[in-house]
Amino acid sequence: MHTRLVTDEIINYFEVVDDSIDSVLDIFVRVNSGGTVLSKSDLLFSTIVSYWDKARDEIDKLLSEINKKGEGFKFSNDFIMRTCLYLLDMSVALKVETFKKDSILKIKENWDSIRKAINDTVDLLNEFGFNSENMISYVAVSPMVYYRYKGGNFDSSSKAELRKYIVIAQVRQIFGAASNSALTSIREALKAAPSNSFSMKNLNGIRFTGDRTLRYTVDEIDAMFDTYEIGAYTFMLLSLMYPNLKYSQKGFHQDHMHPYTGFEEGKIKDLVLPDGTVIDDDTKEDWRRRRNTLANFQLLEGRENESKNATPLVDWLKITENSENAKYLPSDVSYELANFEEFMEKRQKLMSKALKDILL
Repeated sequence: MHTRLVTDEIINYFEVVDDSIDSVLDIFVRVNSGGTVLSKSDLLFSTIVSYWDKARDEIDKLLSEINKKGEGFKFSNDFIMRTCLYLLDMSVALKVETFKKDSILKIKENWDSIRKAINDTVDLLNEFGFNSENMISYVAVSPMVYYRYKGGNFDSSSKAELRKYIVIAQVRQIFGAASNSALTSIREALKAAPSNSFSMKNLNGIRFTGDRTLRYTVDEIDAMFDTYEIGAYTFMLLSLMYPNLKYSQKGFHQDHMHPYTGFEEGKIKDLVLPDGTVIDDDTKEDWRRRRNTLANFQLLEGRENESKNATPLVDWLKITENSENAKYLPSDVSYELANFEEFMEKRQKLMSKALKDILL
């Protein structure tokens, strides 16, 4: 054993010249990726607990609380630690030198207020209908927590603007690249704005990496109707147009107004169009693509959506009692499937106008 360990040169290694502990952590993260993976924030706990022995317990407790809200979230240690730095106006880089003794003690001293701001914000996300299934960027939540931490109100006006912010920030993928830079830019804008009310106007002047902004143009809004299919982004956009639904009390589904199965070959092969012709193969394929786009969706309470199932739109509208959900319906078009082309064109105009009123 002595020969194998001391004499035989069987271990590959290289010497680390740089004495930065962050370099050591980066190497450890890479090597550790082959086993039970630890994130860099997991490793940073070893530094934090040396000055705040209850840090891990407190953060684990908070994560358990917020991830159980509503239909569930997937917030992580990274989110909590970066948000702590963010709220206390520190650098948001997860590095050992950021978590010095003074910084950790400051987090400890303000922990109750930090925890409350995070809890309040996740409650608001739940109220907006978000959960682990439709939350794309958890980083985008930190500015909302910052606003709350600094004394921001959750009145009706601020809620509407906060909903707009969290949707736009994710749909435009503001935090997809250079997220730390984006966070810092938004924080500076929030510092300069009134702290008790939230308005997107205070953020619209920010230019992010890649010349991205939080502002939409008319053309960009119109393009949404061919860009987004069923999924998280479509839900977000619909939530802007259906702001009064009680998302925290009921689960809402993205429902096809003209049912998805209504476009199956057996149901559509001999369909007679308004001009008297029988639908052709090219039109079938186009309709099958467009059935999954924004203009053919509404938000419907889960049980109602299940009962609606494959009911044709024209029949469902005759029997439904929930007229509140049946929004953006053009009044001068038949709801028979044969009129799908005209229905989609006119409903898109109604929905596009609503989005422009909200986003422009």
